[in-house]
Amino acid sequence: MRRRKKSTRIPSSESMENLYTKVRRFAEDKGIIQEGDNILVALSGGPDSVFLFHFLVYLSGKINISVKAAYVHHHLRKEADRELEFTKELAKSHSSPFFYRNIKIKGKAGIEEQARKKRYGALYSVAKKAGCNRIAVGHTLDDQAETVVMRFIKGTGLAGLRGILPEKRLFKNIDISVIRPLLCLEKKEILEALGKTGKDYRIDRSNFTEDFLRNRIRSEILPLLLKYNPQVKKQTAQMSFLVQDDFAFMEKHAAKALAGILDGSGRSIDVRAYRKLDTAIKRFAIALLIERITGSPYRSFNRIKKITGYLDKTPRRKVKLTDIIKL
Repeated sequence: MRRRKKSTRIPSSESMENLYTKVRRFAEDKGIIQEGDNILVALSGGPDSVFLFHFLVYLSGKINISVKAAYVHHHLRKEADRELEFTKELAKSHSSPFFYRNIKIKGKAGIEEQARKKRYGALYSVAKKAGCNRIAVGHTLDDQAETVVMRFIKGTGLAGLRGILPEKRLFKNIDISVIRPLLCLEKKEILEALGKTGKDYRIDRSNFTEDFLRNRIRSEILPLLLKYNPQVKKQTAQMSFLVQDDFAFMEKHAAKALAGILDGSGRSIDVRAYRKLDTAIKRFAIALLIERITGSPYRSFNRIKKITGYLDKTPRRKVKLTDIIKL
């Protein structure tokens, strides 16, 4: 669906420049964009991805980076064909190489998760082919607040309260990272800047359906929280960044602790060494151990509790990792 333009008058681009500066400082602070980067923008045609594309094109005139764009067609909406053409023309207007991939979602269960996994898989295939070392996606401060609230409702620990990370490697042994430079901006800032500069974009109507929990949080829960605290989105996002720093610190120490409790073969845990650890580090170390063995970063509180409980009570001096993973 095309955005309705309220006015044909295009004011000064000062607001856009201010946001570009804000995003650039955020990217520099987080170290997510470097000289020489070859960046693939996940360009959906929505306001966030369109703003991100314009920002990176602007930044390419300031530092040595190259910008390419990709559209992933989910074949779930009739409007997607027009969005594909729109994004293709937008990339062409800035002389940016353009790619697209088709993905298909099977069944009606878990559509969001299916789409997310297949979308990132498609983006990785394009990035690898195009020689890109980073994939830029348009998650905003609003997305960060929604994610933290959603995880809080479902139940989460410190890892979940980190929310969306500014940079993450989703596939092991592949030197391509996903970056999110817009986590410092609210959605309304982006919409206002695009409107003032007359930059066109497209609207995905599925963002307004009540079928998905995230959309209900956006339309029902956050507006209610904003009545009690008008800064709740900004403060939730700020909390997530603080938690990210704390988590990174604890994870670093937990990795050292894990190395210290494994025996020389690396196949067993020295129970006495384990029991000398602080409770929080015990949980972190076991979470890292599970991730190492299973290859999955998912942290199950119940599983971690079961393993730490066993190690705290067992009379054995050493426990094989093969025994631990069976618990």
